[in-house]
Amino acid sequence: MSGNKKEWLRRLLGVVMPREQVTHLFLREHLFVTLCKKAPVTMGAIVILATVVLFLFLPFVNPYVIGAWYLCVAVLSLIRLLKATKGCPDAQKSLDERYGAFRKEALLMAILWGFAAFAFFPEGETVYEMLLIFFILMLASASTVNLAIDRPVAAIYVYFLLVPLSLRLLLTGGTLYIGLSAAILLYGALLIMSIRQIGAVLQKGVRQHGELGALQNRMQMILEQTPAGIFYYDRTLKIVECNRVFTEILGVSKERLIGFDLHGMKDKKLLEMIKQVWKERRTLKFDGLYTSILSGKKIWISATIAPLIESDGRMVGAIGAVEDKTLEHEALEKAEFLAYHDSLTSLPNRKLLGDRFDSQIAQAGRKKFYSSLLFLDLDRFKHINDTYGHNIGDELLKESARRLLKVLRKSDTVCRLGGDEFIIFLPMISEDLTQSVQHTLSVSQKIHNTLAESFEIEKHKLFISTSIGAVMIGTRGESLDEVLRCADIAMYHAKKLGRGVTSFYEEFMDEQIKNSIRMEKELRHAIDKDELKLYFQPILDIGTNEIMGAEALLRWEHPSGMTLLPSEFIPVAEESQLIHQIGRWVIEEVCRTFNRWETQKERTPPYISVNLSPKQLRYNGFFERTAEIVQKSGVNPSALKFEITESVLIEDSDRAKELIDRFKQIGIGFMIDDFGTGYSSLSYLKRFDFETIKIDKSFIRDILRDEDDMALIKAILDIARQFSYSVIAEGIESREQKEKLQTLDPDILYQGYLYSGPLCEADFLTLMRKS
Repeated sequence: MSGNKKEWLRRLLGVVMPREQVTHLFLREHLFVTLCKKAPVTMGAIVILATVVLFLFLPFVNPYVIGAWYLCVAVLSLIRLLKATKGCPDAQKSLDERYGAFRKEALLMAILWGFAAFAFFPEGETVYEMLLIFFILMLASASTVNLAIDRPVAAIYVYFLLVPLSLRLLLTGGTLYIGLSAAILLYGALLIMSIRQIGAVLQKGVRQHGELGALQNRMQMILEQTPAGIFYYDRTLKIVECNRVFTEILGVSKERLIGFDLHGMKDKKLLEMIKQVWKERRTLKFDGLYTSILSGKKIWISATIAPLIESDGRMVGAIGAVEDKTLEHEALEKAEFLAYHDSLTSLPNRKLLGDRFDSQIAQAGRKKFYSSLLFLDLDRFKHINDTYGHNIGDELLKESARRLLKVLRKSDTVCRLGGDEFIIFLPMISEDLTQSVQHTLSVSQKIHNTLAESFEIEKHKLFISTSIGAVMIGTRGESLDEVLRCADIAMYHAKKLGRGVTSFYEEFMDEQIKNSIRMEKELRHAIDKDELKLYFQPILDIGTNEIMGAEALLRWEHPSGMTLLPSEFIPVAEESQLIHQIGRWVIEEVCRTFNRWETQKERTPPYISVNLSPKQLRYNGFFERTAEIVQKSGVNPSALKFEITESVLIEDSDRAKELIDRFKQIGIGFMIDDFGTGYSSLSYLKRFDFETIKIDKSFIRDILRDEDDMALIKAILDIARQFSYSVIAEGIESREQKEKLQTLDPDILYQGYLYSGPLCEADFLTLMRKS
């Protein structure tokens, strides 16, 4: 960067330069600007004075000498004048160069006039002598004022003017001339002393002016760059100044805001606060909705107004700082709404239901009124969700919510618990129980009717029904948890009756709960009593029927003599936390089985897959315990695979990814079980390192006649190829299903009753020997 550019940069960034340097630069710039402005007058005056000297003293001086002198004065004046008219300062030169040129030109002009005082002195012509002395003294006095801001230059200028004149008078001789010479020297000394005083005053004024200007620039910069809206109003409540942010907040130009009378504000609360600041002379704050009278813009603001008080106690106005809180307010409103409402349907959630239930049941109890609560579950919603996708499912839920609202009273509450479950609370129906039951039945029938009508969603015509569990609430002040528990039991009883019906809670339904408690007790001893068994279902190549693996399936040989499937006792195990103990036993048993088969030199499948419960994955220490089991058993980790459902990925995807990656490092791979029945997403396949996708049997069942299922299977196969996953089709029960799948993908694996159902260990080994 060149020197002149650096200097201009320093000037532009003077706010961060040392104070002395800023003042020094400002003094010079001020001098240049002042002289440029005065150049036409001063140079014109000098040329006029030189012309007068030329004509008055031409008779007494060599014409060539005075002509040359006059030419020099005129040319030098013209140069100064041209520089002034072209613009000052000259941006092509540095500050030092410009300042040096100025000094040289000023001193050269002084030398020319000093020469005139010495050379043009008309000895013996008293009048002309006095005129010349007057002209020189006049120039010296004028230079004292004009150049005093630069004291060295002003002093030298005076010296070059008066010393030659004084010397000429001294050489003339005579008492009068010697006295005049001494007087002129004394006058010069007084001028130089005056230059010191005048220069000091001028420099102080310029310095203060420069600092004040820098301060004003800083304040203006701070005002404009403050991230809050700033405005200032005077005693008459008229806006005097504001910054850019303030105009942006209000959506009004600065020109329209300056001079605006705050008495014209629409928001009287804010106006009263502004007046109160004036009356009470203290800072006040306003938070709320504001409507701009100029733009009509409605915004939520936070405004702080503070009085401006002079040192003598006079209040001259007030300053306000305004922040736009609209986005924050909207976010807060949304958060508050979501805290009490379902995000999908905007219906009240469980929390808001609890608040309304407590208050209305207390009121109903005082007035001896009966209330009721309905627990709704949409029948076959999962099938629709899985078949048409979650977007369709979500739209179905929202439309169901709208229909439910239409059949209820304003005092009733519709709540979505989650999934496809809704709660309807009917408070204060009647003092008569029979009438209350009839009203509840009437409402439930309206619900059945409105939900039974077809749903037109994205060109799909859908039909659903709902199972309803109803509970009558008396005047004893029952808790919501207890009422919901009873309604839930009644709803499941309604599903057992055939779906699409309403079932009122009765005490005998609690027997189901008792059975669950009984099962939990028995399940706690099932491992110790050796009642849990593993069955194995082969996984086969669809072309060769070669066994490529097996799935371990748990069975409980119950003391009653029945063999229970996992669907009958795993929910109880998950609720009672027994799932961790049972899951650990399954992994240990698979490892023991592998070792047993190896000892017996039996032919073993390449791997055995084990189903994992979501609760197992969420258990801290699951990886460490499982890795320890596999390591101690000596089984090759690659012979063990884990199957998880998509719901696990949704509930805690970060935890699931961490576990999958850690198990992958020790050689245990993962499969996605029942793929397509949950929230299937390509993002899961891309993010998680799976080995295999298992297509749920619900897609296989109707593959021969349902084009939608066929399309879904093709899509799953395409996805698997893209990510290099192997695919297992579950639930193959007919040769036609197998052949259909084989035409879609000859490399697909399958399992199902067509080849073999789950087998006990002995039967599975027999099958392995034959294969």
